[in-house]
Amino acid sequence: MRGLSSILGPRTLALALAMTPCAAMAAEPMCISKAEATSLIAYSLPQAINGTAKRCAPSLPADAFLRTKGPGLAARYAAQKDRYWPKAKPALLKALNTQGGGGSANMMTGLPDDTLRQMADVFVEGFVSQRIAPKSCKQLDLAIDLLSPLPPENTAGLIALSMDVAGSADPKLGKVTLCKD
Repeated sequence: MRGLSSILGPRTLALALAMTPCAAMAAEPMCISKAEATSLIAYSLPQAINGTAKRCAPSLPADAFLRTKGPGLAARYAAQKDRYWPKAKPALLKALNTQGGGGSANMMTGLPDDTLRQMADVFVEGFVSQRIAPKSCKQLDLAIDLLSPLPPENTAGLIALSMDVAGSADPKLGKVTLCKD
């Protein structure tokens, strides 16, 4: 089987990985359910879109999707964040536990949900904006434009599927294993 990057192209795979920062930061493989992964990604999409737009704005034309419609897409996705948080939170804590050897997750578990959500939001936006190579911005702009008609759960589902296939095709790419639900 050819790798997912050869099917979707390396830029689309980069988008999928950039929009899932907790997965990208995991030092050891972690297992989260498909529902948790989809919820975490759907929860993170508004900040990922905003981070991508901030990073890419200087290198995109004035009429690019991220510059003209990116804020509206992020707002549309953000309006539904509350419904994803109950399943996103355990996935986030699992990612922190894997990354920090347990201490990070233990510290975060005791925080009020509002504080934890604010920290996650700031982290995702900053992480994404720092990880994107400006030379990828045109492709990312197109990918986000193509995904924009979808509801957040469909976009998140496609990203989770891409991660699962990428991890199966090339174990070096996949730090997240989608558990059997």
